[in-house]
This record gives sequence, structure tokens and C-alpha cells, in this order.
Amino acid sequence: MTLTTRRRLMDRKIVELLMNGASVMDIVASLKVGKGRIKKLREKAKACGYVPPEGRGAGPAALPAYPAAIFPDEADRRAGRQSAEHQKLESIRSWIEGRIQAEWDPITIYEELPKEVLAEVSRSSFYRYLARSGITGVEGEGRVIPEIAHDPGEALILDWGKMCHVVDPESGRKRIAWAFIGVMGYSRLRLVRLVWRMDVETTLRAVESMFRELGGVPRKITIDNPKCIALNASLYEPLLNPVAERFAGHYGFFWECLPPREPQMKGHVEKQVPYMRRLRQARDGAWESIEAEEAYLRGKVGLANDKPHGTTRRRPAEVWAAEEKTAMKRLPALEYAMEQYSEGLVRRDGYVRFDNRYYAVGAGLTGKLVTIIADSKQVTIYRESQLLEVYERSRDPRQMKVAKQHHLKPWEQNLGDSGFYVERAGRLGPNVSKWVEEVLKQGQGFVDTRKVWGVLSLDKKHKAAEIDQACGLALALGSTSYRVVVRFLENAKFAAAQSAALPAIPAPGGGHKYARSMAEYKDLLPGIWQHKEEGHA
Repeated sequence: MTLTTRRRLMDRKIVELLMNGASVMDIVASLKVGKGRIKKLREKAKACGYVPPEGRGAGPAALPAYPAAIFPDEADRRAGRQSAEHQKLESIRSWIEGRIQAEWDPITIYEELPKEVLAEVSRSSFYRYLARSGITGVEGEGRVIPEIAHDPGEALILDWGKMCHVVDPESGRKRIAWAFIGVMGYSRLRLVRLVWRMDVETTLRAVESMFRELGGVPRKITIDNPKCIALNASLYEPLLNPVAERFAGHYGFFWECLPPREPQMKGHVEKQVPYMRRLRQARDGAWESIEAEEAYLRGKVGLANDKPHGTTRRRPAEVWAAEEKTAMKRLPALEYAMEQYSEGLVRRDGYVRFDNRYYAVGAGLTGKLVTIIADSKQVTIYRESQLLEVYERSRDPRQMKVAKQHHLKPWEQNLGDSGFYVERAGRLGPNVSKWVEEVLKQGQGFVDTRKVWGVLSLDKKHKAAEIDQACGLALALGSTSYRVVVRFLENAKFAAAQSAALPAIPAPGGGHKYARSMAEYKDLLPGIWQHKEEGHA
């Protein structure tokens, strides 16, 4: 409000009180103005016929309609005394007005003044010239904001607002409760949700809840540029969060993110936050839980939707049911599987971090930025719109790294592939391979692999045939013990050493003079057997 407007308003109040019969002292006490000013205005009012010659009461003339001035403005006594700075600026008035029309800031115009003018005009003199000349900039003209009108089912307009500070009964901590407010553009039907956070999942769940309450989906959602929806705001085309885009694709609508610092383009919802705070005044600061407070607010909003709207003078609930509900799109058969979006750099080992887990994409992408989109079941990794990998989402607190077989290093592959042990054992012999299979069937993890590596490392001291023979003996006993195999090898080695140490027994010579030849005994054997068959013992 300018000084001129303020003076005109005070003059009108004083004259109205005089017309109502108030005395000078009464006006001084009520409006806190000086008696000299009141008396001066009383004389002017007498001259214009607003009050009778007595100075109190209604006169023959009526006051002009507000906001017209009741007295002609006095000429500025400074107008006839123009300074040198004023004259220089007046010589380039058309140039200044052109820059004002181009929406230049006053300070920019001052900085770009011609050098000969800028050298003699101070900044304060320049601002005084603008005020005296009535050149107040684009705000003086007032931008005309066209009326925002929507077709039935066209738009759901959303806005965030701080509801209040509360002490959460569950945690005992002081927190901020946020109101997430929606207004249908055509019927002006209002919806509200209370939340603790403004992250992606909370926002999309709140929008999804509004869709279920409405029983349908609008063609678009109009919103500002919160980070959960728009990663980068833009005057022309914002960069949307991929999760928000996929959410919109699932439900069949599109996001209308407004240009930065243009709330007047949204409309209908900007003044709803103070209104929601007023609805909670009856709670007198009480707070049970966020669910109970939301139920209370939704009940109040339901009553408000049944009352005539201040602008349309129609009941939003009735307009919604009669005209807008049928224009909404149908809800899809399945709910949206909530997703998470993240970006990360590939580490030197070929892994990228997401949700405190590491997923392999290959060492060839080291230092590259990748995009990760994950739901409750799987993790999908992209690089410049190219699909790199899809993993089952890891929830095991003991498993920090997840990788497919072709991303593993050779030594990492051996740890998880039991076929390697069987193949290595097959080089030593079939019995070794079978013994290794029996050990791995026990499923004792590292306990089994230690035994296997122990047997496979025996080839450093023993031949493959010896190891195979020892494993065969262990299998015959049904033993899968490494120590049993080693004992068989040691026994065989000891037996071989003993046989090498004993002297060879020489073959008998020509015989003794009293000893008969073995051939004679062989000749007697058929007769002995024949004698037994005839029944003689």
C-alpha cells in the first residue's frame, strides 16, 4: 500500500465519522490522529457538501464510491522544483519505460544507464525519480492470471503443507506432521492425508490412497516440483523421477509439474493448508496418533465437501457424484509394486552399491554412473537406458555381495561350484571322484570342502594310483574321513617299506638224501582220493 492510498483511506474514515456525528475528540481517541488534521478535513468536507455547516452530521452530498478519492489530490509542491538529476532522467524517460516493459529490475536499469547520466545520478535519486514519475515497474501494472478451469475428471491438484509440530507418542520425539492435500479441479472435492515424511514411497502411497478413495484415476496430476517427483525442475520440461513415471504409467495418468516459483498456475489448492490447520483448532493441540488425526481431518473435510463452495457456490460432493466421478479412469486390477530409484558409480571391483548391498555389473564399467530401479523382489540395473543386469533382491543380512557366475573371479567361482572339486578329483581316479561326491553330499559347507582339499592335495606326496586305491578302501568301509584315507596311504607305504627291508628266502636246492621228491606225493594223491570215495576212511 502506497502512502497516497493510506492517506486517502484515513481521510475517508475521518469524514465518515464526521458524517455520523462524531466529535473531533472522539475521532482523535478512536483513530489516533491529530486535531489539526481533523479540523482541516472538516473544512474541506464542508466545502464539498459532505457535512453541514455545523461540521457534524450528513450533508447534502454523498461520498464517492470506494476506492475513489473523496478530495482531489494536492499538487506535489516538489513538482515545480526539479533537480538536475530529475531533468537528466526525464530526458531518457522513454528509454527507462521501455526497460520496465521488458521486465527489467530497477537496479539493472540503473546499472545500464548511459554513462553521462550514470556519472551524475545516484541510485537513491534514480529510485525517487521512479516513485515521483509513477514508473513502478511491472508490479504496478499487475499481471493478469487467467482463470484456471478444468474439465470433469481432468486434474487432481496436489500440495504439501506443514500441519503442526507434535510429540510422537510411539517414539517420544518431536516431529513435524505434514498435510498432503488434493483438490479435484472440476468439482473442488477436497482430500487430505497426514504423513511424517515426503519421500517417494510415502508420496506415491498417499496418491494411491486418494485414487482408491475417489474410485478412479484422473487424466493428470498437477503438482509443484518436489524431489520425490521431479529430480530437476525446469521452466520448460522437468526431469521426472523414473519411479514416479512408472507409477504414472501403471495408473494411466501423467504428471504436470509446474514451472519453478509459479504457484499461481496451480490454483484451488494453495490456500488449503491454512484451512486444514483451522480444522484442527478444535483439537486444542491434542495428538493421539497420525492415523487418528487423519481420520479426524477426513471427517471434517467430508463435512466441508457437503457445504457450498465459496467460489462455485456448488456442493463439491454433489458435483463430484453427479458429474465428475463418471469421467474418471478405472483403477487397474493390480496395485503398483512400489519401487525404489537410485544412481551409483561402479566400483573398481565391478560392483555397485544399493540398499547396503553390492551387485556385480562387471569391471569394464568401473567409474561409470548406473541407474538402479528395485522393487521388493528384484533389482534392475541400467546404463544409459541399456539393461545391464537383473538380480533377485538380497535380504540376507549375511550376504553383502550378489553376483552372477560370469561376473565372478576364478577363485570366487571355485568357492561356489562343487563341480570343480569332482572334476579335479577325477584326474586322480574314479574312486577319488566318487569319494569327493559322497563328502559333498553331506552338505556341511566349509567342513566338507576342507576334507576335499586335503585329499586333493595328497598328490604332492603320493601317486594318483595310491590315492585312488586308498579312497576305494575308504568307500568300502563307508567312511568319508580324510584321516582314514591318509591312514590307508600310510599303511600301504609302511607295508611297501617292510617288504623291501626283509631278505629274500632262497629256493630249495637238490634236496636231502632222506627227503622224497614232491612228485612221489603227487602220484599218491589220486589213490588216496579214490580210497575215500569207496568208503574207507
